Amino acid sequence: MNNLRKLRCRVKLSVPLNVSQRSMSAALTQAGCSIADLAFIIPHGSGTRKGDRSEMKSMSHILDGHIGDIPICGLKPYTGHLGATSDLAEVIFGLFGAREGIVPATPNFKTTENEFTNLRISNMHQSCTQKHFLSISYGLGGQSTSVVVEAK
Repeated sequence: MNNLRKLRCRVKLSVPLNVSQRSMSAALTQAGCSIADLAFIIPHGSGTRKGDRSEMKSMSHILDGHIGDIPICGLKPYTGHLGATSDLAEVIFGLFGAREGIVPATPNFKTTENEFTNLRISNMHQSCTQKHFLSISYGLGGQSTSVVVEAK
C-alpha cells in the first residue's frame, strides 16, 4: 500500500504549451471555415492557470490577424464544470446564442493577464450575425477536440 501511495504522488499530468491549437486548425479546415466566419469561440476554460494559459496561447495563434475581432465566451461560469457533459452543454448554449444572434457573456469576467489583453473575451452579451462558432475541449494529459458548429 505504501508503494502505491508513493507512486500516485509522483504522477504529474502536464498540459502542452498549445493544448488545442492543432484541433482548432483541423476543425476549421474540415468545416471549410475561416476565422472570419465565426461568431464567437467557446474555450474549454477549465479554470486552471496552466490549462487556461495554454488554451489562450492556442487561440492567439489561430486568431493571428484576427485577434480582437472574434469574441471569446467562457460558458462554464453559468453551470460549473459538468464533467463529461460540459462540452455538449456548451455546444447547445452556443447553438442558442448563434441562432438568436447573441454572443453570450462570460459571467464575472473582469480582466485577463497582460499577455492576453488582445483577446476579445466577452464580459457582456453582444450581437453577432455569423452563424458558425468554434467550441474547444481538452482533457488531462493533452487530449484536445474542437468542433465548428453552424446554427440554423
